Amino acid sequence: MAKMKGSNLLSIYVPTYRANHSQEDQIRYKNALKTAQTKLEEKGMNAKDAEHFLRPARALLEKERFWSYLSDGLAVFAGSDGFFHYEILPVTFDAYVFVGENFHLSPMLPVLGGSSRFFLLALSQNEVRFFEGDQYSITPVKIEDLVPTAGMEDAFVLSDSHDALQHHSSGRDGGENAIYHGQGIGQDDKKKDIEAYFREVNKGLMKMLYDEKPPMVIACVDYLLPIYQSVNEYGNLFTENISGNPEQLNPAMLHEKAWSIISRHFESQQAEDMERFQQAMADDRASAAPQQIIPAAAYEKVDTLFIKKGEHLMGQFDYDKNEIALGKREEYRDLLDLAAVQTHLNGGRVYWLDAEEMPVPTASANAIYRFE
Repeated sequence: MAKMKGSNLLSIYVPTYRANHSQEDQIRYKNALKTAQTKLEEKGMNAKDAEHFLRPARALLEKERFWSYLSDGLAVFAGSDGFFHYEILPVTFDAYVFVGENFHLSPMLPVLGGSSRFFLLALSQNEVRFFEGDQYSITPVKIEDLVPTAGMEDAFVLSDSHDALQHHSSGRDGGENAIYHGQGIGQDDKKKDIEAYFREVNKGLMKMLYDEKPPMVIACVDYLLPIYQSVNEYGNLFTENISGNPEQLNPAMLHEKAWSIISRHFESQQAEDMERFQQAMADDRASAAPQQIIPAAAYEKVDTLFIKKGEHLMGQFDYDKNEIALGKREEYRDLLDLAAVQTHLNGGRVYWLDAEEMPVPTASANAIYRFE
């Protein structure tokens, strides 16, 4: 959606409750739709066309069960040709309605792989599971075509000593598909077996993670962690694991345990970024002036962006002239949203902070520039 353009792209953000406030949530949403109708008409759409445009959005009000299973926020997007999309989000934000040439997306960025993104690898003797998560949720990732799908005990060559092995075919005529079983294999051989299995797991995952940087935490019984670490090639493997057999944990439980470990990494990262900002300001490689930050973000020159919660800066940025015009004309958008979305799309980190948490509290945006 970040690349969609149109004359009347509608973005609606409504703070909601997780339970027992469906009537209040619906009232807030109805008020947002009234505001949207007004804004569409102000943009030149007649009342009948505006009502037709909002029909998919209004249809949510008729879904009784929908209002019983919300989270902290609801985001709704509508565009020409019947485009309609909504997201139930586990983040809080202020109520906001925007109609313009772009969707307003920055309130969603904390959920869409922002500064708290991490990976989780769950290892056991019977299965390997992989997840992508953030502060708010966790999602399973299919890896069956990348890693051995059978358990540790019978997927692989179980010893380096072929004298201690016998094998049987896995359904074809031996060769690559032969499965080996050891006879009288000791602890050292067993460790080699697991190491060989983990080496193949790592090899498969690296096909997917070769250019990734988020931290990865492992869920496994403690004795398996150093074995996996010995074959791991991923550059940001967390040193602490979720201890115990992960087969007994569902995704929600894994997320809770993972975040209790990994959150310390992100807290430390934010503190480091705050210190980097102060040093970068001294080196003239940072700014607390939005008029400087917005063009830098648009041209992929922002490494880390801090935005004050609840702030908006309406205006227009001319890419060709590298000029900013501030104001509240109909065609203008939130330039802080532009900076946040572009920084995110270009691989930078974005933080939304209360005023007292900002590196420069009086500014609506602070940024560290990319070092070239």
